[in-house]
Amino acid sequence: MNTRRPPNLRTVAEVMTTDLLTVTAEETVLMAWELMCRARVHHLPVVDGGGHCLGVVDAATLTATWEPSSPLGARRAVTTLLPRRGPMCVRPEATLAQAAAAMLAVERDYVTVIGEHGELVGLVTARDLVAALAGVPGPDRTRGSCTPSMYRMEPVLPEQRRDSAPHSAVPPD
Repeated sequence: MNTRRPPNLRTVAEVMTTDLLTVTAEETVLMAWELMCRARVHHLPVVDGGGHCLGVVDAATLTATWEPSSPLGARRAVTTLLPRRGPMCVRPEATLAQAAAAMLAVERDYVTVIGEHGELVGLVTARDLVAALAGVPGPDRTRGSCTPSMYRMEPVLPEQRRDSAPHSAVPPD
């Protein structure tokens, strides 16, 4: 990869992140929060069963909509956080300038990268574009994989109680 070429001649495939942490539409807001915190990522694509991206939950949206006084709100589907408008997508052969224009068009700091069948193959963030502009090499692409990774973790909230009666700390006689 030639990081000295002008950014308008470089392609999205050269800078996109391909080893993505993703969740399915059925996951909860809490799961998204846990995954993002543990993996230290700021963008979490939400995919359907066919690997198509439904949208991306970003850290700013998650933080802005978090309801600490309502633990049950954390159990709502992660899709409730997705923008009404679907994700802006580009193809791997798009230029970095085209990816930046797509981000500007939807006022987001990321753009999803889709393959020829509409499947998610990568993500480009504003940080990736700045690194490319600065001439900083992108992630190592020698592994050859461009399939998003699916991870599954168990939720941290206890199961909901079926009864609503308060329980005493003192055992009955």
